[in-house]
Amino acid sequence: MLTIDYPRSTGRCLTYRIRADDWGGFAVFLGDKELLRGRAPLCAHGRHRLPNKRKAAGAVHHAKEAIESLREMTEE
Repeated sequence: MLTIDYPRSTGRCLTYRIRADDWGGFAVFLGDKELLRGRAPLCAHGRHRLPNKRKAAGAVHHAKEAIESLREMTEE
């Protein structure tokens, strides 16, 4: 499992924690609260191959895009 801290570039610039697994799944946390869970688009459909680091990197990239695209999300 890969864990990365990512500061949002807009708003109050809070730091989010991204946890990605080698299967392409990710979860976004703010403190202890889970805000978002998903899967990288390349891993979401089709046959599941063996886990690898490229799937984890893709999941982290997709999580960063999801954090930046949540414009209406309140940062409390």
